[in-house]
Amino acid sequence: MEQTLTSPLKCYYEVETPTPTRKGRRWPVVIGTHGYEGNKESMMRLVTRITAGKMIAASLQGPYQFWLPDRSGSANNAGEANALAAGAAGGRRRVGFGWGTNYRGLDSVEFHHDTMLELIAVLVRKHSADPRRVFLLGFSQSCSYNYRFAFSHPNMVRGVIAVCGGIPGDWKENPVYKKGAAHVLHIAATKDVWYSAEKNARFRHDLPLLAKSVDFRLYNSGHRFPRTALAPIRRWIEKINEEGRR
Repeated sequence: MEQTLTSPLKCYYEVETPTPTRKGRRWPVVIGTHGYEGNKESMMRLVTRITAGKMIAASLQGPYQFWLPDRSGSANNAGEANALAAGAAGGRRRVGFGWGTNYRGLDSVEFHHDTMLELIAVLVRKHSADPRRVFLLGFSQSCSYNYRFAFSHPNMVRGVIAVCGGIPGDWKENPVYKKGAAHVLHIAATKDVWYSAEKNARFRHDLPLLAKSVDFRLYNSGHRFPRTALAPIRRWIEKINEEGRR
């Protein structure tokens, strides 16, 4: 008979704050979530280029770790002891991180929600983040997780930026999602092997069903984060923030 138990799991993140200009000032915050096989460091490099010292930058690492294929592109099937020995000897084994699979998928969604709620609370409490100006920036796998969070917690997130990712499969049916909960900037790629033109067309059609506003952009790129999108993302965040002051 299958049973469950609950065990604490540490979640790692990075944060960079602007230089304070006056006491009591609150800053917009951009929380980055990497794609499958990524890590917090790789996403943080992108987030800080967007925030440019004018917003709080944070990067949350996926909770599930696994060995990545070696540099030759073939999976190394050595046992754990051999893998650890190779790592200690400066071998090619690297660790990647992810957000979940289809096994007990709702558990991963719940964990992401709980972790994101705690991270936002910490950023507000310790780093002077403005709780009214929280933006989630996701790439690939994490996009659907961020969409689920933002539209399940309508007072927590002002905007969602999704790059080369998809919307939740229950976007139209789940009564938990609140209409008009957040603004959306969705960035798709013309040569994305995971998200075809047909899928992206469906996302473009379905996002306005719940989003407060949708800015859908298509880049001539493969399944990667287009660096030419960094400045437009910053301008989009600034625009949404400015509209919120009116």
